[in-house]
Amino acid sequence: MSFPSSGENLEMFLSRARMMSAAALPAYLALMFFFTKEEGWHWSFLVFCVLPPVAAVLGFLGKRDIRPGLAVAALVLALAPLPLIGGLEALF
Repeated sequence: MSFPSSGENLEMFLSRARMMSAAALPAYLALMFFFTKEEGWHWSFLVFCVLPPVAAVLGFLGKRDIRPGLAVAALVLALAPLPLIGGLEALF
């Protein structure tokens, strides 16, 4: 019987957080190249070059050190560029 706070669920969460944060990196790099090529928009360098690599590193550290807080931070930083891009587009 599996309980919500068992080590098996924690292992699965840490693995998924690591993989999602690492998989976001190539997707955001492709978006960065698209935005700069099509629109000449230079904010994408800041948003897409800084946050996804930090998220990937935090995801791997969270899995290695078994720290769920780092894994959550990795997931948040992996998803953060999308609202940031939308907000910056609304401002400019």
